[in-house]
Amino acid sequence: MAIGPNAQTSYVAVLGPGRIAVIDTQSHRVSTTISVGPPGTDPFNLAVTPSRVYVANQGSGNVSVIDPNTHKVLATVPVGNSPYGIAVKP
Repeated sequence: MAIGPNAQTSYVAVLGPGRIAVIDTQSHRVSTTISVGPPGTDPFNLAVTPSRVYVANQGSGNVSVIDPNTHKVLATVPVGNSPYGIAVKP
């Protein structure tokens, strides 16, 4: 799970179906889900910046790059076997 920069959005990895749940922290409800791949993709860890959400997909060996405004996957970057952690440095 990662909190967006404005603290109004939270992003939660949903392992089984390969999705990210976007939660509105004011209403405490899922506002949308974002597919980062087929089942088995296993999104595991997230890092959030004001302009991007990065998702380490343990099951598929890549990182999804998501636009937090449109909730669209902008890129999928191969990184090797089983990425578990991810961090963003300013």
